Amino acid sequence: MVYGNLCSTWPVNTGVLVADGVAYFAAGIIDYDGTYVYALDAKTGKIRWQNNSCGHLNPELRKGVSAQGNLTIQGDQLLMAGGNQVSPARFDIKTGKCLNQSFAQGNPKANHGRFVGVFLGSHPIAGGRALYASAENVANKDSFVVHNSSRLLPMNFGGIPPAWSDETVALVNFRDGKLICCDGDKAVERIEKGLPATATPAQRRWMGLADALKRDNAIRWTADMDQKEFAVVSLAVCPSSVVAVVKYQNRVRAHPEWFLVAFNSQNGTPYWFWRHSLPSKPLPGGLLVGREGQIVVTMLNGNVRSFGPHQPRPARQDRAQATRSRAARD
Repeated sequence: MVYGNLCSTWPVNTGVLVADGVAYFAAGIIDYDGTYVYALDAKTGKIRWQNNSCGHLNPELRKGVSAQGNLTIQGDQLLMAGGNQVSPARFDIKTGKCLNQSFAQGNPKANHGRFVGVFLGSHPIAGGRALYASAENVANKDSFVVHNSSRLLPMNFGGIPPAWSDETVALVNFRDGKLICCDGDKAVERIEKGLPATATPAQRRWMGLADALKRDNAIRWTADMDQKEFAVVSLAVCPSSVVAVVKYQNRVRAHPEWFLVAFNSQNGTPYWFWRHSLPSKPLPGGLLVGREGQIVVTMLNGNVRSFGPHQPRPARQDRAQATRSRAARD
């Protein structure tokens, strides 16, 4: 039973990732019952490869990779959010061989969040909320961890995945709630260096990349819309702006308000002409940007809202021509 409904033991918890004509997905819930990873020809459905053994990297313990989140690609590897034993789980993208090693005991070893990504093409990030966590439980105690060549570095705390482009990184550290933006190259530099050597052990225990960048004076800008009760539940980075779904709790209102807002990616100035009220609670992380610039927001009740890119108002002559064209068609 999952949320009061009968569920298969092997749902496709990863969604489907399509790249170079191949569709990748994994089915399963927990490693004990088995995890099944597939690569199919995206047009014909023909199996390219399948891995039916990664759920039991240790056959005696029946422990290994769980299908607990999304997929991504790093070079010649398929990465998957793999639960509290192995995450990210790594597979050879040509053969499907699991590249993670077996282990001797079943204690948790990895950040169990549902998110996995590759930061600027080189550093895997994993973590966030558990796959079956309540959607309303946004600011929980979870975190995102970035992997460099020799160590793990906390990136930010809370349940909202960071967002990035080649030049811009946006994230939320839920201990202060502000939206933080920094340069991509400065973030990579700090990741490769690790946490500041001058930090005390007590400071390092709860220090993430956002805190380290603040110590480096490498934060481009922060924003909270001048609101004390401000929370970000979804983020996306666009070529010239950072788009966010945010919650305000006004002191004189009984219920919070939800908005889709955009900030100038260089200086953090809000685009007040581009601010949309949302009619109901949004799904945390349910924000995406289409290739034509449209913004799509998913609500907790299942509704989906699409917002088009800002279009300048046509000149009077152009409007007249458009009216004549419509009249001719009619």
